[in-house]
This record gives sequence, structure tokens and C-alpha cells, in this order.
Amino acid sequence: MQPLSFKGSGSEYFKIWIVNILLTIVTLGLYYPWAKVRNNRYFYGNTELENRNFDYHATGKQLFIGYLIAMALFIAFTVIQQVSPIGGGVVLLIFFLAVPWIIWRSMRFSMRMTSYSNVRFGFVGKLSGSYMNYLVYPFLLFLAIYIGPVLAAILPMMLLKYPDLSWIAMFTPVIFIASLAFAFYLYAMLKKKNTMYTLNGSRYGQGEFETRVETQKFAMILLKTLGMSLLAFAAISLLIGVVLSDFKEMADSIGDPKNMQAMNPIIGVAMALAYLGLIIASMIILAYSITRQRTYIYDNTSLDNKIHFASTLKARPLAWVMVTNFLMVICTLGLALPWAKVRMARLYLNNTHVSTDSGFDEYVTQKQKEESSLGDQIGDAFDIDVGIGL
Repeated sequence: MQPLSFKGSGSEYFKIWIVNILLTIVTLGLYYPWAKVRNNRYFYGNTELENRNFDYHATGKQLFIGYLIAMALFIAFTVIQQVSPIGGGVVLLIFFLAVPWIIWRSMRFSMRMTSYSNVRFGFVGKLSGSYMNYLVYPFLLFLAIYIGPVLAAILPMMLLKYPDLSWIAMFTPVIFIASLAFAFYLYAMLKKKNTMYTLNGSRYGQGEFETRVETQKFAMILLKTLGMSLLAFAAISLLIGVVLSDFKEMADSIGDPKNMQAMNPIIGVAMALAYLGLIIASMIILAYSITRQRTYIYDNTSLDNKIHFASTLKARPLAWVMVTNFLMVICTLGLALPWAKVRMARLYLNNTHVSTDSGFDEYVTQKQKEESSLGDQIGDAFDIDVGIGL
């Protein structure tokens, strides 16, 4: 297997990034479509496999029309909300109902504008699948998450009014736990459905991607992630409690109000460090979840069942890059963001492997149905990312 590689550098990308920022500010946001194209072309053009690079073919002019329409819709929503809150709510509801369509259009456009070795990618997933994956299943997950706490809050009030039904109280914990368990399962199933919808609907020329993943595997990864999160939260909470207890004892022993006030900055620093520790712990746990899911998905994905993929990305190096990027961006007030993005791109690509024994020479761009791309551009203008952690 051959790894992908990234040939760009932070200093090189910084020049593109800073110009994009300044021009977007000067033009009051109108330059954003061209800025997006420049960013994508830089990262795609510097991504190589077997000395062949990827490319991004959209133009700023293509995206500009869709961007203007998206901005006009946003402004219209803001105005309607100010004039009529009910009207604003209706518009917001319509937008939520349109989100799956926007995602579907964005995926079609983004894939069609991407190529490797002069062969275009494509996406043929159906709109109905987008509505199931990005509206129906998330709505069921929302209900499953909140039905337990809501019932736990409502049942005691009902029992006060109807004391004869007090026997129902014994089922409250069961309902609460069952709803959370169902939500846990739904989240794992949603991850499976999203992965299969995205990858099984993807094309490389006339080639078809295929992935076979199971809900149970995602559930196990999620269970371990949840366990790590609870342990980390408990450990940091305990540490915060011990530190505050020590400071309280010191303050009580001092007794002087002036000296006690002088300790407030020290307590503030201690709390800030504790929160920083919580953020870092969250990044480490997230790195674990990402790498485990990524490895599982790649191991079960192929192109025409002859070109296979693998991920060698491990949690420790990903966590290291995430944490150091975070600290670097914070300490430089955002100026180190280009280096952070390049470091992350290089880490992901260098740990993405493709079996190239069968070769890509036989693939040619599949002729797609000619149709207006305005809807696709509108979808892409909302810049909704539905990546699956690849």
C-alpha cells in the first residue's frame, strides 16, 4: 500500500490565508467564494498519491451566485424575524426542512469538482437517503435523548395529582435508563447510516466505492469513548475539589480579609488550568474516537472491490497535534492557524494508505447528466461539512 502525501508548508499557505482574510474583510465578505476556491486548490493540489495530485475545479465565479443567494436568504430571515417572530420561526422551520437538500446538493457539487489524476469524483446518493440520514434519524435521536429526562420530570408532578398511580414511580428509572440506552444505540446506527450513505454513493470515474460497517462496532467505540470521558471528568472534578479545599483551608488559617482577597487571582489561575486540562482531556478522548472509527471504516471500504484502503493514524500522535495546534493558535492569537491546518492535513494524509497494485489508469470520468448546477452551488455556499472523519 502507498500512503498519500502532502507537499505544502505552513509558511506557503500563510500567504494565501492572510490575503484571503484581508480581501474578504475589505470586500465585506464578497470575496469569500474566491477565498474558498484558493484554499481548496492549495490543499487538493498539494495532495499526492504515486506522484499524481488531486485537483479542485470549481471557480469563484461559480460559487459566487450561490453565495449571494444564500446571503440574501439569511438577510431575509433576519428581517422577517425582526418584523414577525412567528414568521421568523416559520422561515427557520423551512430552513431545517431544507437542510438535507442543501447537504445533498453540496455533496454532489463538491465531489464533481474534485479529481485525481484527471478523473472526476461523483456522488449518486439519493435525496431520500439524505432526508433519512440528516433529518429523520437525528430527530429520532433527539427524541430518545430527551424523552427520559422529560418523563422523569413529568411523572412526579402527575403522581402528586393522581396518588393512586404511585406504582408508576418504580418504572421511572427504568424508562430513563432505557431511553438513554436507545439513544446510545441510535447514535451508533446514525454513524453507520451516514458512513454508508456517503461512501456507497461516492464514485471515482466509473468506479464505485463500497463500505460495509456494523452498528455494533460503532457502539463499542462509543461505549469506550463514553467511559473514558466519565473517568476524565471525574478525575478533573476531584482534582478541582481538592485544590479548592486546600485553598479554603489556607484562607481560613490566614483569617485576614486582605490576604484572603490576595488569593483570589491564585484561585482564578488554578481554575483556568483545570479548565485547560478539561479541554486537553476532551481532545485526547476525541482523538481516540476519531482514530478508532477511521481505522474501522477504511478497513471495510474498497473501490470496485479491488482497490483497498487503510488508516494507520493512532490516537497519540493525533492528540499531540490537536493539543499543540490549539495552544499554538491561542498563543499567537490565531496567526498560527495556517501552520495548524497544514500539520493536521499532513498527519491525516501520511496515515492514509491505498493499495495501488491494480492501478488507476483504467478509470475515466463517467459522463454525468447535464443539468443546472445552480442548486448545487447554493448548497455548497452554505459550506456544510458532513465529513465522516476521513
